[in-house]
Amino acid sequence: MTPILCSAIPDTVPAIPASRPNSVIVWLLQGARLGDNQQVLALGAALEARFGWKLVVKQLKFERGPVPGSDPKDGIRHLKRAESDCVFATEDDPWPHVVIAIGRRAAPVARWVAAQGAPYAIHIQLGRFQDPYETVDLLVTTAQYGLPGGPNVLHLSLPITARKVAILARAAEAFKPLFAEHKGPQIGVLIGGPSNPMKFSDKDGKRLLQEALAFADKRQGRLLVATSPRTPAEVVAHFEAHLPAPHRLFPFRPGAGDANPYPALLAGCDAFIVTNDSVSMVADAALTGREVRLFELPVVKPRPMWEPSWPIAHWVGRRRNQRLVKGKSADWLDRWFEAKVRAAHAQPVRYVPIIMARLLREGHVATLANPQSPRTDLAQLAVQELDMVAARIVALLAEKRAKALRSALAEGGGPAANALPVRAMLPTFSELTPAAG
Repeated sequence: MTPILCSAIPDTVPAIPASRPNSVIVWLLQGARLGDNQQVLALGAALEARFGWKLVVKQLKFERGPVPGSDPKDGIRHLKRAESDCVFATEDDPWPHVVIAIGRRAAPVARWVAAQGAPYAIHIQLGRFQDPYETVDLLVTTAQYGLPGGPNVLHLSLPITARKVAILARAAEAFKPLFAEHKGPQIGVLIGGPSNPMKFSDKDGKRLLQEALAFADKRQGRLLVATSPRTPAEVVAHFEAHLPAPHRLFPFRPGAGDANPYPALLAGCDAFIVTNDSVSMVADAALTGREVRLFELPVVKPRPMWEPSWPIAHWVGRRRNQRLVKGKSADWLDRWFEAKVRAAHAQPVRYVPIIMARLLREGHVATLANPQSPRTDLAQLAVQELDMVAARIVALLAEKRAKALRSALAEGGGPAANALPVRAMLPTFSELTPAAG
């Protein structure tokens, strides 16, 4: 693929007519990880649904080896340009106003793309971030990454995910005979696998089956069990051998397509039991608006705090993770570490127990042993948080253009200001939001 040279950056602020809100262009950068890609696509779909913005998906392939630093000029040095979608502007595919990325290797590319449209384009990064905070316009993250807050950071209760209603409905219809087999409650059991720091042995699989059956017996319900690619083979074998009728097991099958029961379980089950290693499966279950119970896998015992780590930031980061699991507020050592993270001089370790403990504390999920039912309003909260993200993105676009206008006024006075189509620069938020009904 022969790259097309970057088009010249215009001398005036690009016009975004209020009558054409879909002229806001959003590039969605896709990497190798399906789960990460789904989060980027879900945020893009939310912006398209709310504002009618134009989405452009860019599939990227990367070279192995070091990742470029925070200098935008180096942002595509590690990109396999011949195997990736074009990241240069063309007449039919101009530079975006918004670029959304996830993952360490996509972040430099997003930074480079945004720099081509500077000072008007914005870079939105999802999930984990390992660069200086000042190099991104908006970081949208969740608790397991342990990232500190900041003016350009939004912390969400769950990762951004979206299962299209039409797809869920089609899956439910395809598996309608399955749900008709049993008149009582249908309880989806979503099984993940070992994931540091969670262990998942054959013994844990036996305990899961025993506790899930006891839970179903109390509800006079039926278990519909779905495994994942990470589920240990011995756990799958135990369920195959010992899960009695009328309960049903659906082992993961690569390339199952429409035969994959997972979407149907999300659509049709009345409650869920989810292993606490998988943030994405917990999110999928919680966003149905139905009851979610966690099966708690054993956590590798943290290294004792009296054992030193070097550099000292590693030790402080270990200490902070344990404090976050307990829901403790930041002390001076935590704040010191957080300042290091914002400057990219230290990195917190991804630690799933942080987000699971938070969801339990807030009552959004419950353990199987808890006699009280969990709340079921996390789906409503997720919608409000997504509105918050969308509103921040609109505000960032307006802020960029206002800053450009102020600069033009300072440099050229009235004539320069008259050259900028102020009214057409960006639709108002009310104009971007579809009218009710």
